[in-house]
Amino acid sequence: MKHFVLITGASEGLGKSFAIESAKMGMDLFLVALPDTGLPSLCSLINSNFGVFVDYLELDLTDDQSCIQLLDHVKSKSYPISFLINNAGVGGNYLFTNENFTTFNRMIQLNIKATTMITHGLLDVLQAQDTAFIINVSSIIAHFEGAYKQVYGATKSFVYYFSKSLQHELENTNVHVSVLSPGGINSNISHFRKCQQLNTISKLSILDPEFVASYAIQKCLQKKNQIIPGRLMRFYFLFSKILPDFVKYRLVKNTNVRIFKAQSTMQRT
Repeated sequence: MKHFVLITGASEGLGKSFAIESAKMGMDLFLVALPDTGLPSLCSLINSNFGVFVDYLELDLTDDQSCIQLLDHVKSKSYPISFLINNAGVGGNYLFTNENFTTFNRMIQLNIKATTMITHGLLDVLQAQDTAFIINVSSIIAHFEGAYKQVYGATKSFVYYFSKSLQHELENTNVHVSVLSPGGINSNISHFRKCQQLNTISKLSILDPEFVASYAIQKCLQKKNQIIPGRLMRFYFLFSKILPDFVKYRLVKNTNVRIFKAQSTMQRT
């Protein structure tokens, strides 16, 4: 079966890798990303190199009307979407009391509301196909609470719970739901610079977006419910089940403090 995949946040980092990996597998594409982030160039590159159909919209999905516009566009074109990748998201490390609420509101709107609206709005399209798949991008941080990621971690916890619950609801249908919980990804130069502040073991867990995208698509097509890319991160996840809470807290705190300091330094330069 040839899939038609819709990918949000597709212009850079993990989303861009999802787009290229999907094209390599012969999937047609409908890509969504913010304006002026290079999406038309990416579409041209994919079309010329892989010969698949590509369409795109440049939208800010923190706006409800943009989500509605996306859904209307797909249905007006009668695109047979059979693979939905809810990748668009925003993160960061912030001291809650010092940060403007606008930052957190954008996080909630994109990571939670847009993901929910798009999934809900496209479910009838997905169910109309012979077989369909959804990947919702959560984060390993959803399983490790800690300072400076209070709102981001909460939004990714929502994505995790939403995805797992929706899969139970759809288990006897043609739609399979996977939740992707990656650790650190070298998705752009900013993330790369922040990751350089981590200790040696933490650095080893950082993955390239190309690997994460390829691994996630393969595992989703194999109908894996939870996808954690990288052997070291899977070991962390399993080992964390037997660690006392105070040990996990200390490990997460040390990592988050390093990243928070790196981010603060980068913002001042």
